[in-house]
Amino acid sequence: HYYITNNLRMEDSDQATVRWDEYAARWLRARLGYILLIIYMLGLCFAIPLSVNELVKRHAEKHVVVWFVAGVFVYMTIPITTAGVVQHLKNFSQPPQQLRLIRILMMVPVYSFFSYLGMILHKQTIYLDAMRECYESYVIYNFMMFLVTYMYEHYNVEQLLNYKAAQPQLFPFQRLPPWPKGKSFVIWSKRGVFVYVVSKPITTIIMLIAELAGHSGKNEFSIGSIWMWTLIIDNIAQMWALYCLVIFYQALKHELAGIEPLPKFLCVKAVVFFSFWQGLFLDCLVFLSIITDSKNEGGYTAEETAETVQNLLICMEMFGFSIAHHIVFSYKHYVSEIEIPPPQFLTSLSHLFDFRDVRTDIRTQLGEMAYGSGKKSRNSLGVSAQTIRNNYRSRHTERSPLLSSEHVELNTFKNYNQDSNENI
Repeated sequence: HYYITNNLRMEDSDQATVRWDEYAARWLRARLGYILLIIYMLGLCFAIPLSVNELVKRHAEKHVVVWFVAGVFVYMTIPITTAGVVQHLKNFSQPPQQLRLIRILMMVPVYSFFSYLGMILHKQTIYLDAMRECYESYVIYNFMMFLVTYMYEHYNVEQLLNYKAAQPQLFPFQRLPPWPKGKSFVIWSKRGVFVYVVSKPITTIIMLIAELAGHSGKNEFSIGSIWMWTLIIDNIAQMWALYCLVIFYQALKHELAGIEPLPKFLCVKAVVFFSFWQGLFLDCLVFLSIITDSKNEGGYTAEETAETVQNLLICMEMFGFSIAHHIVFSYKHYVSEIEIPPPQFLTSLSHLFDFRDVRTDIRTQLGEMAYGSGKKSRNSLGVSAQTIRNNYRSRHTERSPLLSSEHVELNTFKNYNQDSNENI
């Protein structure tokens, strides 16, 4: 009797602890938005007076005014993205997809924050630009993996691609042979993006070392300029990665219609486009001596002036992109239609710092490039496609708007064979 009584007391204590943890989690989830809003407003109440006081003390020097303007845009940008990320974590019903979306959403605050720091710490802007540019390639990789993950969760991709007509090349490569079918199509598409993901950090490190050694030849359009060659390599790799993304979308646009990939792709492409080409345009102005060194003692050099203008433009543009990303990468597609226990918020948050998927995919891609793509044990996701589908079905017994029957037909292909001349 004594043993049974003690065990019952311990079980009641454990249940009370579980109930308290559930209550605390529900309380935090319900009020997290308000807590973040209060913290943000308090930050503004302290930051704006300090900024105004700094302007008065420095008699409104030009670079300080620029810092203040950029800071205001950063303060308006970050909470919009934070709200989108928090809503995804609160409705973390499809982790493999939403994890990619959150990493893409973080592109806006990363760009905005590092650009703002680059304006204040303009002597260290080379390091900040390097981190920002590497994250750009990481975002393109995650967008490609978002599309691939969605396809493998809902379709037998290799069989579907074998039924479809071969995807022809796009302009200006129409005369080249079409892309292969089946598994090879996915591997080629992913490999095109993977090349940019690997080449971008390498060229960034090379440029960083050359800059520190004083031999980068920045803003010099000559054969001996390391800057010009890294620029050419980055541009070619980036364009090829985007071309592979477009090819993948063209071949599977009917199946991908449920997640509306086109506006998502345009949002990512716009950020990359503006940041790259406006930076190149400013470098040309420096090369043509339109932007010159400051005449004041201790003033900015022409290169530092161009970098400051670039960072200011990025801070201003990211405010508009944060609104666009919040709408396009919305969490509403992932809200469950039926009442189910929500995932623990802190558990969802821990997924953001889990990069095992990146490590697995890099290992898989390098293995396929080294030994060929004929391995039967692994597919282009780095795991079994059947395992992905089984895990997905075991996790989701309900149907959400994203998984409505008008978008998902797991084993039926004839409705999506409009571009093919084959009779199924």
